[in-house]
Amino acid sequence: MDASQLYRMLVFASVVEQGSLTAAAETLGISRSMVSQHLKRLENRCQLSLLHRTTRKISLTQEGQQFYHYCAELLKLAKQAEAAIIPNDEQLQGSIKIAAPVAIGELALAALLKEFHKRYPKIHVSLQLEDRKLDQLEHHIDIAIQTGQPDNEELVAIKLAQYDDYLVASPEYIANHGAPLHPDNLNHHQWIMQSANQLPRRCQFDNSDGEKFTLQLTPFINCNTSLGCLKLVKEGLGLAMLPEHIVKQPLQAEKLVRLLPDYHLGRGGIFAVHSYQDVVPARIRAMLAFMEQRLYRDTP
Repeated sequence: MDASQLYRMLVFASVVEQGSLTAAAETLGISRSMVSQHLKRLENRCQLSLLHRTTRKISLTQEGQQFYHYCAELLKLAKQAEAAIIPNDEQLQGSIKIAAPVAIGELALAALLKEFHKRYPKIHVSLQLEDRKLDQLEHHIDIAIQTGQPDNEELVAIKLAQYDDYLVASPEYIANHGAPLHPDNLNHHQWIMQSANQLPRRCQFDNSDGEKFTLQLTPFINCNTSLGCLKLVKEGLGLAMLPEHIVKQPLQAEKLVRLLPDYHLGRGGIFAVHSYQDVVPARIRAMLAFMEQRLYRDTP
């Protein structure tokens, strides 16, 4: 008996269980005509009629009833074999190591992981928050959340969201220093930048009229994390360009003010990056799907 004959027996059992060729085709992920062909070849092989077919329903012949008993056992064993390696939500277990920028980890991932744990209680998560990119193989990272375009072609990148950079300052800073009305005014302000040094940075501002303004801006205060920059801006120490997903809540709470909203400062993406190629473990697939469905799902 070859493998094709075994598959036809599974198709036959599915047709009986589902009650129609159409329903069986949907369950098996093949066309109705393909189901019909498998049944015809199975009957030719057995030299028996296994089903009575009418336009409204199907029923088993006497020989079909006997044959179905064994085919049903075969289908049951196939389902059990699949369940053994593809467990359901409650059975998924193991560990996942995730690396993410500090702001994304604290502002978004914490709440997501709470929901993930409710659904997959046996999966243990190790969360490493770093604004610098880590080598995923060296640090044994399963999933890395990264901003900007991924630059390693050997890794698989799934886009979770995109964002714009916003120019923001606190109401206190604006009261003391005024609000810039044009990019030409920006060199006169105190800048807070995510950087390891106080070297000038080249920044470009575009407006809807197609005008471009390029400036060399020197930080008044530099900080190594975006969340640290956010806190410094909220304290009124300067203005900064920060991703919208970081400043969204402070803007809504009126703790920050968006400046020069008619100017485009840059757009970036948020990606889930992993090193699994052909076969992705079930626990990793579950986490990736969860991130795609829930992380920044209100972001365009």
